[in-house]
Amino acid sequence: MNTVLTGRRAGLSRELIVKQAVQLSAISGVEGWSVRDIARELGVVPSVIYHYFPNKEAICDAVVDRVCVGIEVPDSDLEWKAWFRAMAHNLRPALLAYPGITDRFARGKFTEQFLPMIDGAWAKLQEAGFGDNSPVAYTIIANSIIHTIGARNLRASNQIQPRHNLHEMLVRLEPMMAQSVGLTSIVNSYLEPLSHPDEEEAMSEEYYDLVIDVILDGIEHTLLP
Repeated sequence: MNTVLTGRRAGLSRELIVKQAVQLSAISGVEGWSVRDIARELGVVPSVIYHYFPNKEAICDAVVDRVCVGIEVPDSDLEWKAWFRAMAHNLRPALLAYPGITDRFARGKFTEQFLPMIDGAWAKLQEAGFGDNSPVAYTIIANSIIHTIGARNLRASNQIQPRHNLHEMLVRLEPMMAQSVGLTSIVNSYLEPLSHPDEEEAMSEEYYDLVIDVILDGIEHTLLP
């Protein structure tokens, strides 16, 4: 018979709660678990969790904080485009490992641990000479990174929302291919190969790198005075 303990008897702490929430987030996504789930895993009653966190949202913030701590800020000596490429490469594995963080970032729910990355990016844009265009340049880069990783997360097995199934998509598109040369080419050259697990990650990484290069070259030619 399982015994549910009080926080004191279980040796509960804020650190243990965050650690368990991080583990559940890797399985179910950052918002894919409940406070009751955490309590059950720790062997305590749910009400005890609220002695350490006022609500689930605060725990989610703590999870994001913990993940962001492990994301390395690129070397400040790098040239600005190299810095942002490094930033993109450092963010991708962490945000892929915990679906839901990209959604929170898209809603402005980043935490204090992400501020060094923002300040590093700002400094690089200023150094490159973007001046008053720095805010829009940063927003374009950040949104491109977040949404591209988020799109990849839609196909993750631990996706919170209904998973994007490429095979179902291809079945839906097949009848329309006879009416569209463009769609046929896109499906045969990109979407169908992407649906194979042994090719998906390499193609996703290549696409991600291409998006970053296009965005950086684009803002350089469009926004850099």
